[in-house]
Amino acid sequence: MGIAAGLLAGSIIGFFNGYCVAILEINPFIVTLGTYNILLAVSSTVTGGFPVTGLPTIFPKLFSEISIIGIPIAVIIAVLIIVTLEYLLLNTVFGRNLYLIGSNPRAAHIAGISYKFNSIVAYILCSFLIAIGAILLTARTGSGEPNLGSQLTLQTIAAAVIGGMSLRGGEGSMMAPVLGALFVTVLSNGMNLTRIDGYMQEISLGVLIISILGFDRFRNRR
Repeated sequence: MGIAAGLLAGSIIGFFNGYCVAILEINPFIVTLGTYNILLAVSSTVTGGFPVTGLPTIFPKLFSEISIIGIPIAVIIAVLIIVTLEYLLLNTVFGRNLYLIGSNPRAAHIAGISYKFNSIVAYILCSFLIAIGAILLTARTGSGEPNLGSQLTLQTIAAAVIGGMSLRGGEGSMMAPVLGALFVTVLSNGMNLTRIDGYMQEISLGVLIISILGFDRFRNRR
């Protein structure tokens, strides 16, 4: 029930974000940033800022300890999601609609593609996947923490940008953020091994993101 409630909550949040962006036409960055801060404040208020313990013992074991032919369940779930989304983007009408909406919303409208419907569905799907990630991360730590995963925001953006995803939309595939995430993980582990301060690591990732975006902008202008 707890897992189902988490997935449902994620979907509802996605619908709210999609409605604000597609129907109310509020800037996507402002909407998602505002929602993030609201939910962080609510979770901190409800829990008092303390971790929620006493989770069923089967929960962390199922997602972080049990493996199939030596492969952890969490890894199998991640691979299945990647393959499913890659197929969805490349081989379905919905996926092709998203590419067209991202690259040229006006052309998509002329072609009869519903920007509002597809955008809301995309936001729901994204929030649903975030809920899955939150469940796996909670199982890994064995407790529910109000700010769990907040430190991964910069790394997530870095993984997408380094992998070659365009923040303007209309480009990219599932393999891009996967490769970017692998690079960021190796980079972070390397900096940890060389005992680079955590704040310096964030500065390095920030500089890397800006540099890649600047290069991408320069390349497109040419």
